[in-house]
Amino acid sequence: MTEHSTTMPASPERPPLSRGALLVRLLLALTLIGGLLGAGWVLKQWEPLLLPIRVVSIEGEMHGLSREALQQTVSDEIAGGILTQDLSSLRTQVRALPWVAEATVRRFWPDRIQISVREHNAIARWRETGLVTESGIVFRPTDGRLPAGLARLGANNDAMAPEVVNRFLDWGPRLLELGLIVDGVHRDARGDWSIQLLGGTEVLLGTDDVEQRLGRLIAAYGQIEAIGIPTRLDLRYSNGLAVRWLPSGATGGGPKRVAAN
Repeated sequence: MTEHSTTMPASPERPPLSRGALLVRLLLALTLIGGLLGAGWVLKQWEPLLLPIRVVSIEGEMHGLSREALQQTVSDEIAGGILTQDLSSLRTQVRALPWVAEATVRRFWPDRIQISVREHNAIARWRETGLVTESGIVFRPTDGRLPAGLARLGANNDAMAPEVVNRFLDWGPRLLELGLIVDGVHRDARGDWSIQLLGGTEVLLGTDDVEQRLGRLIAAYGQIEAIGIPTRLDLRYSNGLAVRWLPSGATGGGPKRVAAN
């Protein structure tokens, strides 16, 4: 048996184009490209005049974000008409504002841009100039305005914010059961943890076994409070704690230190 194979041409053979035909096609292509470029230039120059953006609506609750700062940012970015306005650039600039957690930008025919913003929810101050959210995101308002009444959290660098926030959210309710309000949680460069209570009492937990040490304080606080008002609680011991009480009496005297086992 003899095998046969047939090869089909990919396309019918065509005679080669003459030099004149090639030149005509090149001129047509250049004319088309030039027309498109010209149309783009005309659109860029005249579209903002023919189809201007007349309305910019802003949606979302704003408590910390300055509406004036947002309006100025939007005004600086509006550079085209309803068709050519760069929405991605506008969204990027709005997102860069310090209180903004998320922003969406949409265009609506024939002349409206809608911006929706969601603010960060600050649960505490962060160091001297910043704020921090429940998820540990640190941001710093450019105008320097910080809400009053927030606890103060801090660490050696911003990367530690999530861990500090988690401790604050855990320790706060546990100490509140004793009538103690956490006004600050800090971790220093050496890794030592400390708590500041509303009223000025300082709680030193050290670096290691901080959960066990806090549990020791919670268990002993009833006895401590029965003696007097503590101003400093040092739990950096293996099986005890040291307490400094507020001096009693009008003249007071030196603060006392008592070790509790």
